[in-house]
Amino acid sequence: MRLPLRHAPPGIDTQLRRCAHLETLVEAAIGLPLGPAAAALSSRRSRGRHGNALQWHLGLDAHDGEAQLDWEDRIEIKLVSVWRRGKGADARVGCDKLKVCDVGVDPWHKLGNVMWVFADRVTRTVVGAVQTTLAGELRTRLATAWDQDPHFEHPMLFVEAREHAGKSAPAYYLSARWFETEGLLPQPVPAIQPFDSTWWSAARNRHGRDPWLTLVDGSCDVVGCPRCGGPIAFDPKAVRSDGFAPARHGMPADGPCLARAHAVVDVRTVAASDAFDAQAICAGIESRLPADELDRLTNRVAEPADHLHGA
Repeated sequence: MRLPLRHAPPGIDTQLRRCAHLETLVEAAIGLPLGPAAAALSSRRSRGRHGNALQWHLGLDAHDGEAQLDWEDRIEIKLVSVWRRGKGADARVGCDKLKVCDVGVDPWHKLGNVMWVFADRVTRTVVGAVQTTLAGELRTRLATAWDQDPHFEHPMLFVEAREHAGKSAPAYYLSARWFETEGLLPQPVPAIQPFDSTWWSAARNRHGRDPWLTLVDGSCDVVGCPRCGGPIAFDPKAVRSDGFAPARHGMPADGPCLARAHAVVDVRTVAASDAFDAQAICAGIESRLPADELDRLTNRVAEPADHLHGA
C-alpha cells in the first residue's frame, strides 16, 4: 500500500558536495565481491547485508541507519542491485525499487548528494557507480512526486507501508523507473549477469539461503566443486550463451554444499579488480574465502591528500 509523501520538496537546489577519498574508494571497488563481508557482518536474513558490507569496505559503520548522511554527513551511499535483461543489441540493465529512508527521515536531505554504487544481483560484485546531486532538472522532475497521486500517477518517489515484526514500518522508496529515466544505470557489461528471479526465489525458498556460485569456462558440463570437490553438473551452452546457468551438486558432497542450491557463472565475465588479486575475487564469488583472509577495501587504497571538499 502506498501513502502520500510526508516531507515537501526543498524548492531549491542542493549544493554539490564531493569527496576525492570516497571517489577513489568507489573506483577501486569495481570488481569487489560483497558476499564475504556480508556473511561475516550480518545474519543471512538481513535484507541490507550487502549494503552493510559496502559500508564496511568503505571504512564506515556497517549498520549505519542514522538520519545523517553516510559519508561525513556530506554524501549518502546507496547500493543498487542490477541485472541484465535481453541479449546483444537489445540488452539493457534493470533494478528494483530502492529504499531511501524510514518515513520519519527527510528523503530530500538523504537524496541531496548520493553516491550510487551498483552491484550485480547474482555475483554481488561492484560493477559501477555514479554520484547525483538534487539540483536542476533532476530535482524538479523528482519534486513532482509531491503533487502526484501515490496509487494512480506512479510517482518516482513514494511512501510504502511495510509490516515488520507485526508492526507498521513505512518507508520512502525510489521507483526502479527513476534510475532508468535519469540514465543512471550502468551499461550492460559482461559482469552484469541475467537474473532469473523465479528460479532464484525457488532455490532460496527451498534451502533458506542464496545459491552458491561456481566459476566455469563452459568447456565441459561437469566440474569439481571449489568448496568440497564433489561434482557440479550444468548446461555449458547456457553458460556460453548467458554467462550463467543453474547447476546440480552431486555426490560426494559436504554438508554445507548439500544445504544450498547451486549455479555456475562464466569466469570470463568476472570484472578485474585494481585492489584485489584474481584469486581473492574468485574465492569471494565462490563463497570460499576464509574469514581470516577477509580484508577491507579501505586498507588497500591510499587516501588522497586533498579530498576536494571545496570543489
